[in-house]
Amino acid sequence: MALDPDQIGPEFYDALRRHYCEEEIVELGAFIGFNIGYHTFFGTLKFYPMFSPDGRLVSQDESARIYGAAPGSLAAPRVMSDE
Repeated sequence: MALDPDQIGPEFYDALRRHYCEEEIVELGAFIGFNIGYHTFFGTLKFYPMFSPDGRLVSQDESARIYGAAPGSLAAPRVMSDE
C-alpha cells in the first residue's frame, strides 16, 4: 500500500467488505496511514524501538546496541516478488 498504492484496486476493497463494514475499512485505512507516517517520521529522527526482541523496555542507547546502525523499521523497504 505504501510502496505502490496503484496496486490497491476494487478487488482489495471487495475482499475487505467480506469482513468489515465501510466505517471499519475507513478506520483501518486511517490507522495504516498514520502508522506509515509515524514510521517515516521516526526514521528521520533515527528513533529506535522502545522494546527489545524479548519485550523489555530499553533506552535508545541500548536499543541501538541491540538493533545496530539501522533497525528494521529504518531500513530501506524490501519489495516482495511473486516468485
